[in-house]
Amino acid sequence: MSTATFGLSAYFRHLDVAERMCATARDDGFTMLFGSLHVPEEPEGDFRARMQRVGALARDAGLGLVVDISGPSLAAVGLDVTTAGTMRDWGVTALRVDYGLSEEEIVALSRSIPVWFNASTATPGDFERLVGMGMRTEGIGISHNFYPKPYTGLSDEFLLAQTRMFHELGLTVQAWVPGDGVRRIPLGFGLPTLERHRDTHPVAAAIDLRRLGVDDVFVGDPSLSERTRRAWRAWVQEDLVELEVELTAPVPEEVVARLAVVDRNRTDDAAAMVRLEGARSALADVSIPPTATVGRAFGSVTVDNDAAGRYKGEIAVQRRDLPADATVNVVGHVVAADLDLITRIGPGQHVRLRLR
Repeated sequence: MSTATFGLSAYFRHLDVAERMCATARDDGFTMLFGSLHVPEEPEGDFRARMQRVGALARDAGLGLVVDISGPSLAAVGLDVTTAGTMRDWGVTALRVDYGLSEEEIVALSRSIPVWFNASTATPGDFERLVGMGMRTEGIGISHNFYPKPYTGLSDEFLLAQTRMFHELGLTVQAWVPGDGVRRIPLGFGLPTLERHRDTHPVAAAIDLRRLGVDDVFVGDPSLSERTRRAWRAWVQEDLVELEVELTAPVPEEVVARLAVVDRNRTDDAAAMVRLEGARSALADVSIPPTATVGRAFGSVTVDNDAAGRYKGEIAVQRRDLPADATVNVVGHVVAADLDLITRIGPGQHVRLRLR
């Protein structure tokens, strides 16, 4: 993976979940943690102690920590804009300013600790004005919102326009994908930036955001499922897309072995399928009798059989429903949870089929 940065989220109500996620965060490809001081549904209690606990989790896991704040939330931890730098001692590396602070207060805050802004509502004029007022720009960042309520998330077009606008100012832009493990209160409908990502596989959503120019991708909800963590790790650490596949028809042992080998989509990317480029040569001398030559539904895993001539042995994953072909065996199917990933496999993308 390129210079992208990836982050997790930690909320006071789910600190036990955050502990588990942070324990493997670096191995899974995460280098940042997001915390929030203004989730109205968080339980009452000592916010300062809880925020310090989140900071300790970040420090222990070797993660940077960005904390979302509003006007009243600094007071909830016994600080103000002039003393917010104290949070550096807790492991906080930046504060994301959401609402409720005046421009003068933001400038004062920037002198204590780096500030991030809301990319979904800010304008270039805001930054020019604040810089003119003396705002420090060291460590500055800009982060889109996430949207707990269904149908309130952003469109691709708006995110793209805002992201390009802030890139022109030299700013790094962050956005959010939903988790698929524990989902955050109060609604539990995911925390995406883009509305169309609300029920999308987190890795597929992250690929989309990167293609839309987003620099840093954070998981908004408290956790990812175990299988999604594995897929995330494969994408970030190995630069490959992993698809879990259930075999549905008998295949020669040599074909089973080949299915499990990391391959890559051909660079002349087919519209209808992902064609794994190394399979034909690897299986050229293997007998593959015609079997299960049935309709190829979206997500089907196929192997061209002996009747396919020089195409024999080609392994493919179908991107759309295709008719039966006497030269093509349908040998398996990508599991439902991973179907979103198929359409995100680009030219030359490495792919691993994990067989059930």
